[in-house]
Amino acid sequence: MANSGAGQVQVGRAPKTRGLFPVVIAGALLALLPHLDLGDSRSLAVLQALLPALCLAALALGLFLLFRRVWVPAAVLLVSAAVSLVPVLQPGAGGTCTPGVPVTVLSLNAGRGNADPSVLADAITASAPDVLVLVEASEPMLQALAGTLPQWDYTHRTGSVVTGGAVDTVILSRHPIHSEAPAARQADGSLFDIPVAVIDLPRAGRIRVAGIHPVPPTHGPASWATTLAAVESWAGQNTDLPLVLAGDFNATRAHPRFRALAHGFSDASPAFGPLAAATWPADGAVPAFAAIDHVLVRGLGVIDSGLIAVAGTDHHGIVARLATCR
Repeated sequence: MANSGAGQVQVGRAPKTRGLFPVVIAGALLALLPHLDLGDSRSLAVLQALLPALCLAALALGLFLLFRRVWVPAAVLLVSAAVSLVPVLQPGAGGTCTPGVPVTVLSLNAGRGNADPSVLADAITASAPDVLVLVEASEPMLQALAGTLPQWDYTHRTGSVVTGGAVDTVILSRHPIHSEAPAARQADGSLFDIPVAVIDLPRAGRIRVAGIHPVPPTHGPASWATTLAAVESWAGQNTDLPLVLAGDFNATRAHPRFRALAHGFSDASPAFGPLAAATWPADGAVPAFAAIDHVLVRGLGVIDSGLIAVAGTDHHGIVARLATCR
């Protein structure tokens, strides 16, 4: 009888040990996920973009295991989810800047020129932005947009765009623009040029704006990583004016490359609680789950921001109300 009892104890422990090992491995991978940096890995980039959903799944499973009193696996999952979320929490946007003259920026991925001009015109009328940053724009869409508004004030702009080509991002302004060399070029490994403009705002002074649009990491991970690194380097070399980086970064805070680029900037992107509000995909049956569109600012204060929905594109736009620093 004693030997039989001892055997039963061993048989009872083995499954628990084997069951705990996969949970520990999964928890460790989840905690490490936002720190892994493999620039040419499509799969890793996708998993990092899905990190909030993965954490939500881990939280749900952890709570279920707590209900079943499976204490150790539940604790592993809950702690791992919490640790993995720390790097992707939306940082405070206001900083220590005392707001001065207001500056409003509207940024939108126009869906290869398919964004509805009348809906976008309504958003422009409601927010009265000083600067428009339109990614995946087209000349016909811009002409239709100008014709839809009662008065087209955005007569200053960077160069013409070619839909689906190397230059499909445009910066438009109510005020004079001085175009500068792109922050990243197709010739240097980026799929799209990153246009840059210095804008003379009558009351706020001069600011520099870059329209950001790297190729998605699912299509060209090496080019995506190269573009983000190039913009990071360029931003470090251009510190003489307040700087706005706006557009479709094709990256979330779960991507180490984006966090490196965003270091030293305030994030004016809308937040959903402690996380950045999702902006993509905006036109499907599944609600948007990836916060890949951003407005990053340096040398400016952030008052508030919000999402805009425009038919014809799979991205939500961002309206960021900024201000000069006194």
